[in-house]
Amino acid sequence: MVDRFPVVLRGYDKDRVDEALSAAQVTIERLREQVKANDDVILQLQAKVQEERAKAANNDNTFASLGANAQQMLASAEQTSTELLERAKKDAASTRTEAASQAQTLLNNAKLDAQHMLADAQAKADSLLRNAKSEADTIVTNAREDSSQLRASTAKSIKEQREALDLELTNSREEHTKRLASERAAQERELSDMRAEATQTISEQRKAANEEMTRIKSETNDQIEAALADANKKLADVREQVSKMMTEAQRKAGEITDAAQSHAQEITDNAEVERTQTISQVKAEVEQIRADIADQQDEATNKVNELLRSLEERQAEAKKESEELLAQARATREEADVYAANKRHEADDEAASIVRKAAEEAAEQIEDRRQAAKSELDSLQTRIADLQSREASITQRVAELRSMFANAFSSFGLAPEGPAATDTLSVVNAVAGTDENAASCAPVEAAAAAPAAADAAYDAPGSVATQSSFSHSVADGPAGVEVSEEHVDAVMTEDGAVDAAADDAADEDQTGDAMAAVQMEAQETAALVEETVISEEAHEDNPVEEAQTVMLTAVDDDQPHGGFEGGAQE
Repeated sequence: MVDRFPVVLRGYDKDRVDEALSAAQVTIERLREQVKANDDVILQLQAKVQEERAKAANNDNTFASLGANAQQMLASAEQTSTELLERAKKDAASTRTEAASQAQTLLNNAKLDAQHMLADAQAKADSLLRNAKSEADTIVTNAREDSSQLRASTAKSIKEQREALDLELTNSREEHTKRLASERAAQERELSDMRAEATQTISEQRKAANEEMTRIKSETNDQIEAALADANKKLADVREQVSKMMTEAQRKAGEITDAAQSHAQEITDNAEVERTQTISQVKAEVEQIRADIADQQDEATNKVNELLRSLEERQAEAKKESEELLAQARATREEADVYAANKRHEADDEAASIVRKAAEEAAEQIEDRRQAAKSELDSLQTRIADLQSREASITQRVAELRSMFANAFSSFGLAPEGPAATDTLSVVNAVAGTDENAASCAPVEAAAAAPAAADAAYDAPGSVATQSSFSHSVADGPAGVEVSEEHVDAVMTEDGAVDAAADDAADEDQTGDAMAAVQMEAQETAALVEETVISEEAHEDNPVEEAQTVMLTAVDDDQPHGGFEGGAQE
């Protein structure tokens, strides 16, 4: 019976339920009218029975005067009426039994219909609940799988970027370890920030997806609960109606049974009252009663057939409505799948854009760092080229100083004529031409040995010990020579410092130290120059000192930017 009501989104269809209730009310009203009509017929028959009883009571004393034949006829009529009465009692009992059986059948059918309605409603509610739970679980599972795939792809992209960046940073670190250390740390911090931003973005997307799934599940649960509540309400209403119908059927069955019993009793009474009536009248009444019972049986059969047809129609309607409900459920599921797919595509696109943007930013930063490192390398190479050119100019100046020293000593007659005099000639003998105090004075190297000493000093740049190879204690004014030789050694030292600075400039980590050393050597050279000037003022009478003064003046005139100090400071 439950199949007659189609199931919609929130329970049974209200219009169909109202139609079924209206039809049930019409049927109940028709049955009530029939019962009322049967009651009227019963009342008429009872009135007739009372009339016949009154007539029989008035005619009791008339049979005695009729004689033996009349008594025989009366005995025969009484016997016949007794037989008819017994037969009528049997017919009434069978009619009562059939009526009770039909009432019990109707009652059982009503119970079965109610049970079927309850079972079908429960089954449909369970099916709806299972389908909703299955769809919700499917949506949650798909969302989790999408989130896991998104996290995996994002982690993989970040890992690939990190590996590429690490490889590139490793190559750069091998070339510029110390200078790029801070930049690598900054870049790693930026990568950490980018990773944190990507993680936060993924977390926000996961949170939004979870909130969306929670909302969909909540809406689905609300719809399911509302549908179950409506279905339970409708089911309770149907149960109440079925209960009322069963009560009404039981009441009607009782009424029919009571009516049949009363009718049978009336027939019995009528048979007893109508003993005096003729056999034809009794037979006519019995036939009439049988016809009425047959009519009632036919009417009950027709009603049962109508109920069966109605049940079949309701089953067909319920089947159609269930198919419509299934179609609606499929459409809802397809909409949910499309919505989930759209959300998944949006999340994938957003994650891809984030990863792409991060990769572009990382590439731009790496390119900027590379360009900065390249420009710094170019500046260092330019600086090294400048230092090399300065070294070449200083080398050239040293060569000029050598030639100047050689020419200066040659002009004073200190140049030896042969290679043997180079190792034995003393400065005192060359200048004063006397032997006094020759034993107490240490010999010094000749002027011709100055270029060789300068070559030795140039071959060992930066060596302070070369200053002692040219200085000896000479009486009567060797200070000028000693100062000049120290001056040459200072120039050699400056040249060596410049060479060391040029060599150190190749290593970019020691460039600052080399420049500091160059500045220190330049300051020492300036101090030596000042001492030389003071020494020259104290020995103006010494011709060697005068020659040295002229030589220093020539050197100072040839030095660009104000002498050695300016050149060194450059």
